[in-house]
Amino acid sequence: MLLSPHQDLRFEPFSRRGSYLNFRRFDDTTYPDEGRQGLFLRHCHGARFLSPWLARITVNGVEPLSQWDEAVLTLSPPNGGGHVEIAFDGTESLRLRGQGCALELEFETAPGASMYPTRCGAWEVNTRACRRKVLLRAMVGELKTETDWHGEASKRMVARFTTDQGDAWEGVLDYFDSTWIPRDPRSFDVCAAEVRADFASFVEALPMASDEFAASKRRAAYVNWSAIVEPCGQFRRPAMLMSKNYMSNVWSWDHAFNAMAHMAGDPALAWDQMLLMADRQNEHGAFPDAQNDVHEHFNFCKPPIHGWAVGLLRASNPGFFTPSRVRETIAWLEPWTRWWMNHRLWEDGGLPLYLHGNDSGWDNSTFFLRGVPVFTPDLPAFLALQCRELAHLHHLLGHRADEIRWATEADRLQNLLLKTLWDGERFFALRLPGKEQVSADTLIEAIPLVLGSALPLEVRDRVILRLKRYLTPFGLATEHPQSPHYTPDGYWRGPIWAPPTLLIIDGLQRSGEGTLAKEIALRYLRLCTRSGFAENFDALTGAPLRDKAYTWTSSVFLILLSRLSEATPTLRD
Repeated sequence: MLLSPHQDLRFEPFSRRGSYLNFRRFDDTTYPDEGRQGLFLRHCHGARFLSPWLARITVNGVEPLSQWDEAVLTLSPPNGGGHVEIAFDGTESLRLRGQGCALELEFETAPGASMYPTRCGAWEVNTRACRRKVLLRAMVGELKTETDWHGEASKRMVARFTTDQGDAWEGVLDYFDSTWIPRDPRSFDVCAAEVRADFASFVEALPMASDEFAASKRRAAYVNWSAIVEPCGQFRRPAMLMSKNYMSNVWSWDHAFNAMAHMAGDPALAWDQMLLMADRQNEHGAFPDAQNDVHEHFNFCKPPIHGWAVGLLRASNPGFFTPSRVRETIAWLEPWTRWWMNHRLWEDGGLPLYLHGNDSGWDNSTFFLRGVPVFTPDLPAFLALQCRELAHLHHLLGHRADEIRWATEADRLQNLLLKTLWDGERFFALRLPGKEQVSADTLIEAIPLVLGSALPLEVRDRVILRLKRYLTPFGLATEHPQSPHYTPDGYWRGPIWAPPTLLIIDGLQRSGEGTLAKEIALRYLRLCTRSGFAENFDALTGAPLRDKAYTWTSSVFLILLSRLSEATPTLRD
């Protein structure tokens, strides 16, 4: 079984690797509520945020109790008397079976929705909100339906798997695109065993964990494994969504953290995650801000952490980066870097800028409180690292001129950062067009630590001194708790987030500050063990906030777990 202390369908959906289907429960504690109540079968096709639902699930007409492991969801009526079990058969079919109770599925209706019998004795459901069709079959027992017709659509579509005598029944739900192809369903137990074996192999590829973190490692594995969807539409390769809960997309910095978590044990999966945005790179070199299998948009972007990430991927699995893969990396990393240097400048040869907080990934950070465009200290730091990574990649290929060119650009950006956004005590931002100084109590001021030993020692020491102000018993607050703008559930104005935690830990390690890096890492690992893998956490209480099963949170947990292992002595000092 999975981790029973945190096992709750309100917070972690039941799904499997590859599938767009999932089960989730809604009540007044879920975020966002949107008035939903009950247990729902949902899908993630084209979901911008909250996944659309296919059907509300009840057992004997009431909301059921539930328990689950990685392979089987078990439902039972609150007053006892029987149970229903659900398992995935592949990624687009569900095997259903029950004993002593009935399973009801009330499908969502919409304009044009219809439910009708088929020649093989099954029933088909067609509703546009599903983005697919559903075919229901009873293998043992009965499939009863209730539907109506109002000239061009049904307003009620209910399917019930049951038996008159209350004996065992079995059924199948197939989720398909345009054409249902008949096939013999496999046995329930065979399907469940296949899913368990797939999850076990996924866990096996992850880093070792001490007893303190072993259960949380397994839970982190489930969050990542179950969030993967198979190639479809815009996704040309398997994609690890940020969540099948609410944030059912891939954003263009989130994916890099998921890649880093799996490079050592499953480099093919990791590289697929890294290339998701490269697949959608436009003619200007920009990455989309976010994408799913149906939609993408370029209204915003995300910060260029990708050179930093590629460097960590190479360190994690050097043999993976053959000359051909190095060339492949340069082919997308160079245009992405040039996009910032060509299209996000206020003045030629100046610093790059953000046009919105969303571009930084820190959507509502107080550096953006007075307006945009803004020069912030994280962006030139990221680009300096990215240029250095490009220099190193060209070095690996023997491209001396390109190596020198990118190394020179890295030094120029770093020098401009220190000249423009450092006042001798702290990093600050500048709001354009008047270059008004913005000094805010946001953790972004510490992000240039990611440059590590490349930062002058006196700068590092001052940044680290100020960094400690943000450290709470649970980790790094994104806004100083004494700031007038600090908000416990304020998104980037207070809560603890995974990305800056890893960026700063890595920068501390690069600076020779292994003791502080280890302390922050342990606080993060223990926070996740206590509160799960939420999108973010209350910095003063450790309470989980927003989406409660978010993959970059679990991925950073796995990365730090790896850094505590024998391979990374700097976190074991």
